Amino acid sequence: MGARSKGRVAAASIAFASVAAAGAVMAGPASAAVSDIQIDNSALFGSVGEQRYGAGCGYGVIATADPDSQVSFTINGNNAGTFKAEGGKATLPWFPVAPGKYTIVAKQGAEDPGKSTGEITVGVGVYTGSSCLVIG
Repeated sequence: MGARSKGRVAAASIAFASVAAAGAVMAGPASAAVSDIQIDNSALFGSVGEQRYGAGCGYGVIATADPDSQVSFTINGNNAGTFKAEGGKATLPWFPVAPGKYTIVAKQGAEDPGKSTGEITVGVGVYTGSSCLVIG
């Protein structure tokens, strides 16, 4: 291969690399957002169907996100913790301490607007050791 051909190959390689690098820089970041949020209330008895929860009882708030990402949870606007989305699911252990209205939001990164549970009503709960009885 002559010097002239080597120069053309080098120029073409540099041009290709420049275009590839420009494309990588210009591409926006992948969207990272929580796609779903649910509350596991499988130990709930009483008020079934009303999605009520009992104070003093435990629940898992499950956010679906990118696998192995960090998901931040807030309860009524207060930081409740950050958890790794192992297998695409991050779980916040939630033990409401008092009856009232709660809203839980999960976010994956600063740009994520987050997913909300909406307003949750927590009533008086009686934990029986294996389940929760919501009585008011």
